[in-house]
Amino acid sequence: MRHVIRRALWRANFIDALQLVAQASARLPFGVPDPVLHGSSAIELYTGGLWSGADLELYTVEPRPLIAELFGMGFRWAERPRRGGRGLWHPEVHIGINICSGGAPSGLAELSNVLTVVNDLEQRTQASLKVIGIEDLIAAQVAGCSMLRTPFSEAASLTRVLVALAREGVGGRFRAGYLQRRLTWDTDGAVVLEGELRGQAVECDPVPRFTGLTRMQALIDTWHVRCGFSFDRPRLAAECLPHEKTTQTDRHHNEEQGRAGGTSALVQNIIPFDAVWPDWSR
Repeated sequence: MRHVIRRALWRANFIDALQLVAQASARLPFGVPDPVLHGSSAIELYTGGLWSGADLELYTVEPRPLIAELFGMGFRWAERPRRGGRGLWHPEVHIGINICSGGAPSGLAELSNVLTVVNDLEQRTQASLKVIGIEDLIAAQVAGCSMLRTPFSEAASLTRVLVALAREGVGGRFRAGYLQRRLTWDTDGAVVLEGELRGQAVECDPVPRFTGLTRMQALIDTWHVRCGFSFDRPRLAAECLPHEKTTQTDRHHNEEQGRAGGTSALVQNIIPFDAVWPDWSR
């Protein structure tokens, strides 16, 4: 009987870095809030690597204790490859960290919407990491597009993917009403998502948002398959014609390089497809 070994959707060094940050967070002094993953690294987490960022982006109100614990995890101030300038860099994991101490999350509502994610992909110490709520991430992308910080086609594609995955429950039970109010607030009513967004949770859900990487991967993988993004499906030898073998080897090598190392900030691994996709917000 042939057993298929399932790999994580995300890059190996991305998962390793999440584990290191989670362990550093667990060692913070009592009373120091945990850092929150946001920006391009939160996009990579929620989309299963369809979009990826060069470095992890963390928000914290007290950066000094966090930096001290990250040093204990092997991060150092160094010249970062591909990015230029000095910053936190891990020489073994080959990934950097950008720490933001102001701007986002910006309010109590956003902080209460944070998702706690446990790295339970492997049988090792299962530390947890906080991630910006997927609704707040969607609102940030839409607001960024309205301020001309990103191309419209790119923002539209990314927003549709995030909304679709939010409805799948990747970020916990989808808070549709909260998202609509965030969009109205962040854009002064200039942006409204088309179609009706039916949420899966009551608006005042008191239960903390909590999930594991295994559950996130299962939900994302199911959505990838349904939408035709199951690019990691193993091919049988009979499916690979002789003239394809060199191309297949090169493709596998390039795919492994992409998972093992970083890419430029918010690199798209897919082509904008909003012109041919159905409206996921309905």
